Amino acid sequence: MELFYKTTYRLRPSDFRPKNDTLSSVTLLDIFQDLAGDHATQLGLGFEDFIKKDLIWVIVSTRYEIYEDIPMYATIEASTWPRKKGRIDFFRDYKITYNGKTCVKATTRWVIANVNTRKVIIPRDIDFDGEYHEEETFEIDKLKEFDTTGLTLYKFVPQYMDLDHNGHVNNIKYAVFIENVLKLEHQIKAFSITYVKEAKMNDEILLYCKEDGTNYDIIGKVCDEVCFIARIER
Repeated sequence: MELFYKTTYRLRPSDFRPKNDTLSSVTLLDIFQDLAGDHATQLGLGFEDFIKKDLIWVIVSTRYEIYEDIPMYATIEASTWPRKKGRIDFFRDYKITYNGKTCVKATTRWVIANVNTRKVIIPRDIDFDGEYHEEETFEIDKLKEFDTTGLTLYKFVPQYMDLDHNGHVNNIKYAVFIENVLKLEHQIKAFSITYVKEAKMNDEILLYCKEDGTNYDIIGKVCDEVCFIARIER
């Protein structure tokens, strides 16, 4: 069996930014999360399979690139496939097509952790069973922390509906915070985010943003410790 999963989505007005009708990062991260979860479940490595063993998937980083605009109400094809596992991490790739054209490509990096200790494990006995799908992808650049002195500060406090199965802030919600800060009125070229530390309900997340004319760089902090780092390429 080839390790490849594909499904369709019909895009709704709420999937787009309000002023320019471009597909939001929130929507794309949501699609990637759904694809990864559905495929893992199909392969016997989903949430319900893992939680019985006190294990959870933890996303470490995501990068996607946009090549073509997608119109509102479009029905898209979205696919995903895992790469061969590393020593402790798993990479998974994605592609979104519309009318036969590749519009978005993405890569995510995951690790497996013990749900009680939150410590990453070495997955010696966990692997995908099947034939790996071979398709050109890209690597995820390492995002670096930067000095936030003098930068504009934004505050967000996650609530109950911002949480995921594991009890910490859903990775999609960080994109919501970023989109609300930047209020993007144009299509972007790429979005990257690295998750450094878990945030929980009622944590005060402080967002700092800098712009260099080409990119937006964002850092989120909780109790003065980095929670996530993101970059948006315009």
